[in-house]
Formats: sequence, structure tokens, C-alpha cells
Amino acid sequence: MLPPFHYHRVESVGEAVEILAAHRGEAKILAGGTELLLQMQRGQVSFRHLISMRRIGAIKYLSLQDGYIVLGANTTHRQAELSPLVQKELGALHDAVCRVGSVQVRNVATVAGNLCTAVPSADSAAPLLALSAVLRVLSPQGERMIPLADFFQGVRATALQADEVLLEIRIPRPPLYSGSAYLKLARRRAMDLALIGVAIYVRCSPDKMRFEEVRIALSTAAPTPIRAYGAEKLLSGVPVSDRAMKQASEEAAKEASPRTSLRSTAEYRREMIKVLVGRSLRQALSRVEGA
Repeated sequence: MLPPFHYHRVESVGEAVEILAAHRGEAKILAGGTELLLQMQRGQVSFRHLISMRRIGAIKYLSLQDGYIVLGANTTHRQAELSPLVQKELGALHDAVCRVGSVQVRNVATVAGNLCTAVPSADSAAPLLALSAVLRVLSPQGERMIPLADFFQGVRATALQADEVLLEIRIPRPPLYSGSAYLKLARRRAMDLALIGVAIYVRCSPDKMRFEEVRIALSTAAPTPIRAYGAEKLLSGVPVSDRAMKQASEEAAKEASPRTSLRSTAEYRREMIKVLVGRSLRQALSRVEGA
């Protein structure tokens, strides 16, 4: 059973910020609610005020702006899944949003909400980390930008202040000769949490024979989604080869700190990181295009 709370249905972002500031620490933004309400029902979190922003159409968009692909805070997983722009240019994100729950869930759940729950298994977190996403947030003091790499502070903890609202997710438009992919290990093909998630971004030389830049992000591999910086360094600037990718896969597994849970052991998760990093690298490479 859900604990009692006050429900606020707002018409603007400014109104949401005002309520957050008035009930600092006791209020929470409610987007799709597919995760937050479950957390409250389980007693994992508790808020006396929930602020629904679902009526604010001004923050429900997915567009190309000044070299960034931008998702408004009310953009659902289904919108991202069906977007030709996401399908063509953000392979890793498209892979992820297609695997979140059922179609019914994806029609309601927002990508921004998935990030703000800050659970280690959030499917959109690793792809957006690999794609160097930046978050634009608003508070009574004004706007600020938060690199996603600095956003996750712990399990269910983020860099958002109690009176801040996430407005949009900004992803640098991938350049030529780049590609990305996300692979998720789960017990079922659909509607299941990730045992391990691996997202890869690669930018190659024009002949596709050398890694110019690589980003590797892991979910459910630590208390927060993480970048495998050591593994990235092993690949950046080196020729594309099975040996290099194998070494990077092993390094990524070393950088992770998975835990044993009811769903999987830490040892199994670490071994599967090696497998999924290699597979994700190959899939990202297959998506590298020069046009």
C-alpha cells in the first residue's frame, strides 16, 4: 500500500519548482511514476508531496538543436524508441529504450525519470553515459548544466538539489565514423531488470581501421552506473583488433565492482562484463558510417 501523500498536478515547470522549494526535501517530481510509486510502495523512499508534470507539453519533445539531440523531460521511452533520429544516430539509446518493460510501460515511463530514480540497473543510464549526455536543470536560483558522469551520487541518490527540476537531456550529435550500442543481460528478453548492461560509443578513423575515441559505460556493475576509463584508454588511438578488444573487455571487468544479489553472483556478473563489452564493441563498430 502506498503511504499517504499530497498530489499536485502542475501546468508549468515554474509551478513545480515553487512547490519543490516550499516543501524542500519532502516533495518529489512524478513523471511516469513507473518506478517512483513502486519504490514508495516498497518503503524504499517516502515523500509527502508528489508533483505531476505530465500535463506540461512544453517539455515533451525530441529534436535536433545546435548540434545536440535533445530530449525534453517528459519524453517517453516509446517516443525515443520510435524516433528516426534516435534510431539513426543514437544506436545505444535506441537499444536501451526498446528493452524497458512492455510497450504499455514505455508509453508512460520517461527517459528523464529513469535517470532520476538513480537505480544501478536503469537501462538508459549506461547509453547516455557513453554518449556524453548533459542534463539541464532548473531551480529558483536559475539554470545549470550537469554532465551525466557527475549526476549519480549513489543508489537512488543524484546531484539534483531538493528544489531542482530536470528540464532536458542534451546529447552531442555523434560525428562521422562513429557508432554506439547497448547490450543487456537479463533472465528474460523483455520486462526484466539488467543483470549487467554495457554501452559502447566508438569513433573510428575514416578507413575504420583505428579507434580514435572509445567510451564504455556499465550498469549494475557498481552502486552507480560507471565509465570504464581504464578500458577506454587501452582502445583509444589503437588499431581495431580482436586482441585489443579482448584486453579492454578484461580491463572493464576489473574496473567494475558488482555485487552478489538474489538475481546473480558478483563473479558471474564480472565474467559477463567481459563477454558483453566484446560483443557491444563489435556491434558499435558495425554501425560506424561515414555518411
